[in-house]
Amino acid sequence: MPPTNDSVPENFSREMGLTFTEFLRTLPAAIGPFNFHLEGQAITIVHPSGTILIVLHETGERRIASMRLPVTRVDFSFSGLEAVQRKAFMERFDLYYHRGGG
Repeated sequence: MPPTNDSVPENFSREMGLTFTEFLRTLPAAIGPFNFHLEGQAITIVHPSGTILIVLHETGERRIASMRLPVTRVDFSFSGLEAVQRKAFMERFDLYYHRGGG
């Protein structure tokens, strides 16, 4: 997850509790007006100021007592976007991928 001081670095990774299929289902809404290209597990998003590369790794499993939850490492790489643009993109992205909970 990006640092909590509201800055979004050019490159970072996070674990997300979903599968590749679930990620792709939500992606168009999460990126808004931007187009994307899918090549294997890599997604390139075309932004007016540059590109955003998202790479999903193999989905694993997190066990909590008898529950089994998917977990996927997701790498983010921003090229050409200023800090304010990275933050705006991630705020929208996170809004769409937010899961319920406390």
